[in-house]
Amino acid sequence: MSLGSTAMENPQNLLDVALEAARAGAAHLVEGYGRVLDVKQKGPNEVVTQYKIGVEEIIHKTINKYYLGHSFLAEEGGLKEAKSPYRWYIDPLDGTINYTRGHPFFAISVACCFIIPGRPPRPLAGALVAPVLRESYWAAEGGGAFRGQEIPGRGYVEEKLKVSNVSNSPEALVCTGIPDFVKRTERVMAPIGKIMPKIKTLRRDGAAALDMAYVASGRADGYFEIGTKAWDLATGLLLVFEAGGKVTDMAGAPYELEKSESVLAANPLFHPNMLKLFA
Repeated sequence: MSLGSTAMENPQNLLDVALEAARAGAAHLVEGYGRVLDVKQKGPNEVVTQYKIGVEEIIHKTINKYYLGHSFLAEEGGLKEAKSPYRWYIDPLDGTINYTRGHPFFAISVACCFIIPGRPPRPLAGALVAPVLRESYWAAEGGGAFRGQEIPGRGYVEEKLKVSNVSNSPEALVCTGIPDFVKRTERVMAPIGKIMPKIKTLRRDGAAALDMAYVASGRADGYFEIGTKAWDLATGLLLVFEAGGKVTDMAGAPYELEKSESVLAANPLFHPNMLKLFA
């Protein structure tokens, strides 16, 4: 690992830092979980807390201990550009509303991508920590995707991830999200109305990063959403790829961080059938 280096970094080294940063942020989030929080309204369906802002600061400081001069794109801090070809995508609290209400479905997501002008960002490493669920997900390019979790009666269990093999729509469990609901009602609800009668069940859990992790782990067969941001999906994108899944936009075009307006992730057997449901 080299400070400020522009040479190609080992994805495993980047992953070690991503995990350290995500875990440090998670420890801070747990301090505020279940307490009365200072919650501020950002938009019709968006809120922010002092803990979310604190997590982002912790993640920045952790990464800067090892890598100086990398750029950052974070939910609260926005884009901080640098000359380095490495960009860190930070979601300090995916599932903010869940967190503020004491709902356990939320996570911290930290990913590093390699940036070549004119090409989509290339995910190299990503880590996702869901502290109340006692789960962590991580992946490095070419090294597979993994989950570590505390299971009652079994202790800590670590396993390599693989997408499901469900192909038929009537058997499928699909996840989705509804961002900026007030502003996008018709656009968001139309695809939901198309797919719901044709699958086994639809889940709306409120954290896109975890939804992608669930596709990677086979807990869900597919996931789609309109209006997600790059920091929501950077880690999940790599998890799904490394677990053998496929990710496009909802029209079937390759998914590109910072560019695509929708996302559709699924195992490779169900992905073409899922696309047909929206056609």
